[in-house]
Amino acid sequence: WLDRPAYTLHGGVWEVGGTARRTALRGRRGDDADAEELEAVKRAQRAVRAERQRALARLDRAPDRIVAGEVRFLAHALVIPAGDDDARLDDRTEEIALRIAAGWEQERGARVQDVSRPALARAAGLPDWPGFDLLAQPPAGEARCVEVKGRAGRGAIRMEPNEWKQACQLGDRYWLYAVFDCATPAPTLVRVRNPFDKLLAKHRASSMFTIATAALLEVMERA
Repeated sequence: WLDRPAYTLHGGVWEVGGTARRTALRGRRGDDADAEELEAVKRAQRAVRAERQRALARLDRAPDRIVAGEVRFLAHALVIPAGDDDARLDDRTEEIALRIAAGWEQERGARVQDVSRPALARAAGLPDWPGFDLLAQPPAGEARCVEVKGRAGRGAIRMEPNEWKQACQLGDRYWLYAVFDCATPAPTLVRVRNPFDKLLAKHRASSMFTIATAALLEVMERA
């Protein structure tokens, strides 16, 4: 039985299974065979305790052997929802869309103010988040409140609740300028006047309003 010891936990210490046998041998006066067996049990138990101490010592030293090695770049990846090129929208896309929308108004003589950020909106006498990006004042007529949406490809347009509320309140003064294909050499501008009245929006769980590209093209201004 010494060749295949069983281990048990005694007082927080793992002992070889010969403990009971050692106790029995110590409690009797036996022959030489018993004495030899007792010594064998003791040696086996000492070996178990020594191995336990070596294992604990290795564990204690393990953190000291952990050192930073050379960092080698392998690859990077951009994960986006399948089929949703709108997810590729970034600051560059917004910049392109705003520039195209403002340029269209300026070519027709309008004075254009960028109100897409709180500081710019306050400078124009508007609240921090007016619900649109550009304030365009044509040579004649009332100002246009223009919300600009840029898309890298042809993804759907998503409007925030505040933008949709302003579209409702401002009516014909509110314009939606969607610039598609911003990631290509030939972006396309689609303009819709009074989008709240002309478009059917689907309310999303994310508190955003989605407008399909096809719906925009159906009601876009032709001139």
